[in-house]
Amino acid sequence: MNLKFRAKDYLSDDSFESAEYEYIGNQKDGWEIKRNGSSYLKLGPGYIPLKTISCGVCSTDIDRRFLPFPLPQIIGHEVLAEGLEENKGKQFVVEINDTYEARGDKNPDVFCLEGIPTHSPERRVLGIDRLPGGFGPYILAPIHAAINLEGVSPKAAVLMEPFAAALQAIIASPPKSGDHVAVLGPRRLGSLVLAALSSYRKTNGSNFRITAITRHDHLVVLSKEMGADEVIDLRITNISDISNQFDIVYDTTSTASGFESALQISKREVHLKTTNGQSMAGLEHLTELVVDELSILPYSTQNTNFHWQKENRTNKKVFVFDGVSESIKADLRSKFQVFEGDQTKGESYLTSEHFTNQMPRFDFVVVSNTSEIGQTIRPNPTHENSLVRPRGAILIDTSNTENWPSDFRLVSEFFKNGKEIHSSRCGDFHMAISLLRDNPEITNSLETHLISHRFPSDQLELAYSKAKDPSSVKVVVDFQ
Repeated sequence: MNLKFRAKDYLSDDSFESAEYEYIGNQKDGWEIKRNGSSYLKLGPGYIPLKTISCGVCSTDIDRRFLPFPLPQIIGHEVLAEGLEENKGKQFVVEINDTYEARGDKNPDVFCLEGIPTHSPERRVLGIDRLPGGFGPYILAPIHAAINLEGVSPKAAVLMEPFAAALQAIIASPPKSGDHVAVLGPRRLGSLVLAALSSYRKTNGSNFRITAITRHDHLVVLSKEMGADEVIDLRITNISDISNQFDIVYDTTSTASGFESALQISKREVHLKTTNGQSMAGLEHLTELVVDELSILPYSTQNTNFHWQKENRTNKKVFVFDGVSESIKADLRSKFQVFEGDQTKGESYLTSEHFTNQMPRFDFVVVSNTSEIGQTIRPNPTHENSLVRPRGAILIDTSNTENWPSDFRLVSEFFKNGKEIHSSRCGDFHMAISLLRDNPEITNSLETHLISHRFPSDQLELAYSKAKDPSSVKVVVDFQ
């Protein structure tokens, strides 16, 4: 097959530029993607061509220039598409991770074997990392990432990727019975987190209270429609007045000020759902923290056993920075295989015989200060590999936080008080589809209230600009 078309590339200066693309190949033999006549990307077998119907504009799209992936690129990853050739007439939503498992490769890597295929270092990401995205008229989707729509209307289907991502936050940080949880910034993703919380609560018969926190009139109304029990308007209420009031705060603001507010109002946990690629509250690499779905926890014996609820594994190999207290090191040596040093030493261990034929990551890392958090997440600027395994934890020795610089006082107090930061990104489309089927009133709310603006594909720049406007909620680009 040969598909030739023009699309608008996103550039590092936050602008768009028209380019000519060509997809040459087939599912069995693989594909070559050409851009302006030159080879852009070569793909092996396992991809099917799809024609874009519509694509939502996400906060990640708006902040795409800050992410550590090459540009220019056709961005857009919230895709509803239709099949070509033997799939003609079928509609698909597309999971964004291009992995061994998604392509049906019979020789998976260790990340697939460990049950975390979406964290494989070799993955590409639709509309984010190399693989051309949904703001073009055609995409190439890994065969198992293209999910046939069943029982969900096309209006709601274009929201499937962000809804699944929102639901992942609830799966990773589920409210307990009697909890009072808050969604900070209930706009695009935040409204979907509210909907996910509401549908999760109903489907599971759970008992917790949901509060939305915003400062915009239209979001006050929208939050109630999406399932919030109450709404706090920050034009009326000061953040200091709600300090330590919420068991879990799901921060969807993608701003430094929002993150700092989340730290203040949480009494147990902040779940960081989206970031802007920049330092927040003095912490570096928080975007990468979310990409890797990592957690930051105060050191405790209980937290040395941390893993995601559905993972069946035991922590064995840990890395400890030199500045961590001797008492913690002694405690760890009695239970784990402990490696010590700085981030350079940590990287050298991961390429040694200690990790032959194993996942080249530590099960958790213990740090003594905030700079070591960033060094753990991305120890080397030449690649995107962390010292700690995806969905693993960074534990903080809080015994000497009084020596941290004053700029980190908010963070030091947060961890000193035993609070935690968790994160998540992509979710399970099948689970999201099932939850929407079980909760038609939530589906109706999504269809009726969440999409605030639609633009034809030849007005992509206008759609992108409108998505930056606080008066909008979800902007969708239509190709048909």
